[in-house]
Amino acid sequence: MEETYTQLADRLEAFTAADFEGHERERLKLIASARKLVSRLETDVERFYGISFAEPIIYAALKTCIDTGLLRGWTAAGGGEKSLEDIAKLASNDCDLNLLRRLLRLLASTNIIEETGEDRYKPTSFSLSIGDDSTLIAQALIARAHHWETCSQHFPSFLAKTSYREPLDSKKTSYHESFPEGLPFFERGLSNPIYQESWSGFMTAWAKYKIPWPQFYDTASLIEGADLSDGKPLVVDIGGHHGVDLLTLPGKHPDLSAGSLILQDLPGVVSGLDLGTDKVKVMGHDFFEPQPIHGSRAYFFHAVFHDWSDEVAIKILRNIVPAMKKGYSKLLICDIVIPPTGASIIQSVMDVNMMSLLSAYERTEAMWRKLINEAGFNITGIWKDPRDFEAVIEAELA
Repeated sequence: MEETYTQLADRLEAFTAADFEGHERERLKLIASARKLVSRLETDVERFYGISFAEPIIYAALKTCIDTGLLRGWTAAGGGEKSLEDIAKLASNDCDLNLLRRLLRLLASTNIIEETGEDRYKPTSFSLSIGDDSTLIAQALIARAHHWETCSQHFPSFLAKTSYREPLDSKKTSYHESFPEGLPFFERGLSNPIYQESWSGFMTAWAKYKIPWPQFYDTASLIEGADLSDGKPLVVDIGGHHGVDLLTLPGKHPDLSAGSLILQDLPGVVSGLDLGTDKVKVMGHDFFEPQPIHGSRAYFFHAVFHDWSDEVAIKILRNIVPAMKKGYSKLLICDIVIPPTGASIIQSVMDVNMMSLLSAYERTEAMWRKLINEAGFNITGIWKDPRDFEAVIEAELA
């Protein structure tokens, strides 16, 4: 029987993401099954140890290796198997050798790097990506320390103070109470460049993971019915951060005219932003103010409304109503649609994090229909991405 267990373990260890190229649903299903398997195999003590004791210090060790420049140096050196002494030389900060030994031992035991012998290690694709600044993964990891770690730790106390009422007031959040500045999430980010940088890094890295919306929504139908004469816009991306969503369109539709795509976000977010294309016009705009661009074919929001309660979201939506042309302009919302049962870990984690950070929430299809109808729109279609994570909801003025 022992041999059977060994063979099974070897088979499981042989799987990689590359084995599921073109089979994304199956890959995610196997990950979910693997998580369930681990939860069944672990004892209760092993499980509480992992959640309570192991996970926080694993993050601390990893962040130390980011802060010292070690992972950046290792990636810049081309990766490769190295001795402890050689790895220490890659850091931009002088690091005690035995301290480093203990940190690397931990990262190896959690498969962030790979141990190849006594005091010898080699990077994984994950650790190399952390060391590559262009991936923004290091900034995405640092965002935990800047934003949600402290907020998450405070969240149970916050809920106790509210007598365990669902938090729905964007002016009263766990995030407000978690930091000495007493600022809400977005204002605190803009108050300090390092907080904004890590948040932007997280947002951009996470956006690149998502399946681009033109891959599961028929953008050709937008263009076919669009009037782009005299510089009229095709899509206004409202609250679009650094333009990841708009930049997917020229690749699919290379003949789009200059300025036909408009990226809007707060001036502090888009100031000095260069997207490297004349097809996208960058504009500072607060979506709590009336929409200044009239007659666009589409007004697009991606992962905006999960930051706000229905009351606030309705105000945002009504600010675009006067700018829309009835029977022509479309409202496009790309966001999570939580299923009635079987929500994924990504969906449920995002939902409770929105509650902790912003006193907001992810929505079910029924919740989306209620919100959109109350704002003065009718839903004309819902297109889900191949992972069943997000969807594009299309609506028109009622």
